[in-house]
Amino acid sequence: MPDSKSMDIDHILEIQSALAVDLGGTHLRVAIVTNSGKIVYKTSKPTPDGNDEKLRELLNMLQEACCEAVDLNCRILGVGISTGGRVNPRAGIVMHSTKALDGWNEIDLRSPISAKMHLPVWVDNDGNCAALGERKFGCGVNIEDFITIATGTGIGGGIILDNKLIHGNNFCAAELGHIKVSLDGPKCLCGSTGCAEAYSSGAALQREAVKLNEAGELFINGYKNEGNQQISAKHLMEAAEHGNQKAQAVIDLAAKAMGYAVTSMLHVLNPSLVILCGIFAPLYVNEVRRMVDEDALRSARNVQIRASELVEPALLGAASIVLEYATRRTY
Repeated sequence: MPDSKSMDIDHILEIQSALAVDLGGTHLRVAIVTNSGKIVYKTSKPTPDGNDEKLRELLNMLQEACCEAVDLNCRILGVGISTGGRVNPRAGIVMHSTKALDGWNEIDLRSPISAKMHLPVWVDNDGNCAALGERKFGCGVNIEDFITIATGTGIGGGIILDNKLIHGNNFCAAELGHIKVSLDGPKCLCGSTGCAEAYSSGAALQREAVKLNEAGELFINGYKNEGNQQISAKHLMEAAEHGNQKAQAVIDLAAKAMGYAVTSMLHVLNPSLVILCGIFAPLYVNEVRRMVDEDALRSARNVQIRASELVEPALLGAASIVLEYATRRTY
């Protein structure tokens, strides 16, 4: 048996790391993230439909990641979970979700995962995690006041003010996708109408892509649906790249809706930086900048509008919660 000094040396040589989870409406992803922000392992699977199936799949993926951690010489300090829905991070419970994660309500994630993995578990909303990822590893490093907008199946957000993450009175702060950008407009997955998410989310773009496809106006100009795939936002983006003007008009309207939402946020919070994250950020960022320059109050225009440089801000943010707490830094 090695002496205590040898064991201490082995302990030091291990790479302090976190298991990070991103549970979205479309994909369930698990990664190993080191304390320097490097993703050394990542796996992804389609998000199962049922709640029990989601939890079962997640546990299997976490156990597989732990096996990989041994080979990678990573010491896992805990599990950080980024999930859609309104989350009570103190209790580790998903309180409520929209139809993007239908039925994902009153779910205790902390207890079963901690019991199975024998690790501490932290849980927060995906938009909040994206903001934490930017604060720790991205554009938000050393920035005290900024907003992150996460674009994906839905639209999430996170707000950092005075270097603190804002959760709100009952953990409903930064639901930025549900800022009204129209008095009418399409119906949102939250049940209301005219929300930014109803225009700018992946679900909204998919809805419009389906409409164009049903009208025979999506696959034109030589663009074809190879393999007869299910219609998605990706097809709308690709159609626009092939010169489809109607597809481009949908994307332009989505970017404009995002611009209205960001301008409203500037007038309420007056941050120094707004970060757009996710697959749609590059599509929206220039139009958002233009609208802020034209429509925001002059005193609110002194703001940077940037697309995230992080590939996985929510995963990195989930990991950062573990790394901050486990290394006794302030969260």
